[in-house]
Amino acid sequence: MAASAPTLYSAELFYFWDTPDFPFRRAVEVTAATVARWSTHYHAALLAPRADYPGPRRRHGPLPASPDARAAFVADLVRWLFQSSSVDDVFALILHTQPVPDPSAAAGAKFAHYDDTCCWTLSLTPDEFARLQDAWRAHGLPADLFYPADAEICVPYPGTRWWARLLRLFKVQKCFTPKQWEHARPAAEDDDSR
Repeated sequence: MAASAPTLYSAELFYFWDTPDFPFRRAVEVTAATVARWSTHYHAALLAPRADYPGPRRRHGPLPASPDARAAFVADLVRWLFQSSSVDDVFALILHTQPVPDPSAAAGAKFAHYDDTCCWTLSLTPDEFARLQDAWRAHGLPADLFYPADAEICVPYPGTRWWARLLRLFKVQKCFTPKQWEHARPAAEDDDSR
C-alpha cells in the first residue's frame, strides 16, 4: 500500500496570537517532540538570543536513531531555544527527513518554524497529523492547533474608510485562519448592520 502524501498545515494563529495566556511553550514542545519521531535531521537557531547568552547560536545534524530518543532530544532542544532566547516565538527550528545545513535547504520539512509563529508550518501525512492531534489532546492542547493551509480564508480588505477602499482597488486582501474567521465573522456582521 502506497504511503499517503503529506499535507501542508499552518499554525492556527487564533490560539497563538489571540488567546490570552495560551501555553505557547507547551504547544511548541509537544508539537516538536511528536514530529521529531518521524524526522531524521534538525536545524535550530537562536534569532533573538538573550544578551548574556555566551554559547553557539546554531545547531544542526542528524537526530538519534530511535523515535523515543529523537523526541527527548528535540524536547531538550526546544528548552534550549526558550532558555537562550529573549523572545519566546522568535527562533528557527526545522525538523526534516534529510540533512538541513541551513533553513534555505528546508523545503518539505515536517516541522518548519523559520523565525516567527506566523509562518510556522507542518508537512505531515494524515496518519501523522492524527497522531499529533492525539498528543495535543493528551497535553491539554486543542486538536485544531494547526489546519490545512488551503483552508485559510482571504477576503477583500474590509472597511469603509478611504484607505480601505484604496487597498481593495489594489486587490489587497485580509486573510484569516479558520478559527480567526469564526470569531471575526460575527463582528463583521455587526459592523454591516450599522
